Amino acid sequence: MRILIVDDDEMGSKMVQFLLTEQGYQVDIVDNARGALALVERQPPDLMLLDVMMPQFNGFQIYQRLRERDFDIPVIFVTGKDELEDKLQGLRMGADDYICKPFQPAELTARVEAVLRRYKKSLSGERRTLLTGSLQLDIPTHMVTLPDGRNRQLTQREMQLLLELVHHAGHAVSREDLLDAVWGENYPGGSNIVDVFVRRLRQKLERDPAAPALIQAVRGIGYKFAGDA
Repeated sequence: MRILIVDDDEMGSKMVQFLLTEQGYQVDIVDNARGALALVERQPPDLMLLDVMMPQFNGFQIYQRLRERDFDIPVIFVTGKDELEDKLQGLRMGADDYICKPFQPAELTARVEAVLRRYKKSLSGERRTLLTGSLQLDIPTHMVTLPDGRNRQLTQREMQLLLELVHHAGHAVSREDLLDAVWGENYPGGSNIVDVFVRRLRQKLERDPAAPALIQAVRGIGYKFAGDA
């Protein structure tokens, strides 16, 4: 399991790296937001320890950017501040846990193990594969196998949108229903985000994205999955 530490405290980061490496984890350290985002783009870790008080972008802003880029990575916020409002903000954003400095090594390892255990349990509880007439979907890994055997890696949100369309195969689903199902009823943006993600899916899955055969637009309504037709 790979853990990414994002913290500008070099000495503290190296101590945590040593501690977690002793527990059998592979641990990388980044001391700035841009480096963290670039590393996640190249190889997403299994867990992030994300310091709140960072220069340029704070931990909450880094976390928000990860969500905007559709990365679903377990996150434990780490900070020297023991303020209730900071804890609540992190948890409201969807973080998995929050730990305050200074902490005991046993507390950190216990929290890391608990978050990874919950995450692995949620993945193992998912249905692993789904076969349509033209695609094979490996749901936990977000991998789609095309009819010609090629594989396409989706993000979590792309897979959620594709699954929602596949579950209503042959029937039109409105943009509003797709928005509620995939992004949630309280999503602050408009339904045009659905169009953006449909374009992304077509680029990855369609033989000719300009003339889509799998995900078709239904005028005045939304989209339908025609891959089983």
